[in-house]
Amino acid sequence: MIKNKITLNVLADITKRLNGTSDNICAVDVSSKNTGIIVFTGSNVDITEKIAELKRIKEKGFEKGFAFSVAFSFVGDKLLPKDYIINSLTPIEIFGEEDIVKIEEIIEKYSILISPNITLNTVAKVATGVIDTFASNLLWNYLYEGKLVYLDFDSVRKQHGKPSQNKVINNLIENHIRILKEMGVKEIERGRYEEIINGELSGVNPSFKEVNEKNRVITVADLKNIAPNSVLSIPAGAIITPLAKEVASQMGIKLEIGN
Repeated sequence: MIKNKITLNVLADITKRLNGTSDNICAVDVSSKNTGIIVFTGSNVDITEKIAELKRIKEKGFEKGFAFSVAFSFVGDKLLPKDYIINSLTPIEIFGEEDIVKIEEIIEKYSILISPNITLNTVAKVATGVIDTFASNLLWNYLYEGKLVYLDFDSVRKQHGKPSQNKVINNLIENHIRILKEMGVKEIERGRYEEIINGELSGVNPSFKEVNEKNRVITVADLKNIAPNSVLSIPAGAIITPLAKEVASQMGIKLEIGN
């Protein structure tokens, strides 16, 4: 494992040199609020598309000092295309299961945690206070310290790429997700990584949407592009359909009446 990690870190440095972003060429200030660690757990569902989104975040935020390190869970280390991930994201450092002893050091160096493929196993562990693996321990401690945490729950809701047909299982899954959100997790969705993460880092709040037209009817269609657990500001006098209220409640969207 140690030999494998040394090889990966050497590969990461070579990749950064080829891309002109080696530590010796473009030093990265890891104390910056725009440095993060991307945690990869054991799901490869849509991983190529998600890596492409993370790469765009890095490229657009690089002038502000945005840079990543990556961490692999035990299963993620075995399942995922690590060479492809490293070549795409050119991480500062690479961490693995054996780095569970470096949790405090990682938290101090990287202000943001992102996981594009968090699994039900890790989510369930953190939601119930079980932190016996590298990924669950890292996630728990980031939340414990009040750090920024962005998770894509797609792999949690869709095991093997499809949702469960069991209502009890779906309710259990959503309850675990709800607990993590109450702990401070911000949900990201495939196709919106850049909007949510870069938006917040640049001071734009993508969780706040406003309806400007007065005396209009708010329907389910108005909620289509609203992020879960966000705020929709609507003008006084607007009419909200009962179905829109129900869907908003299910999505955790707060309907805020303006003046």
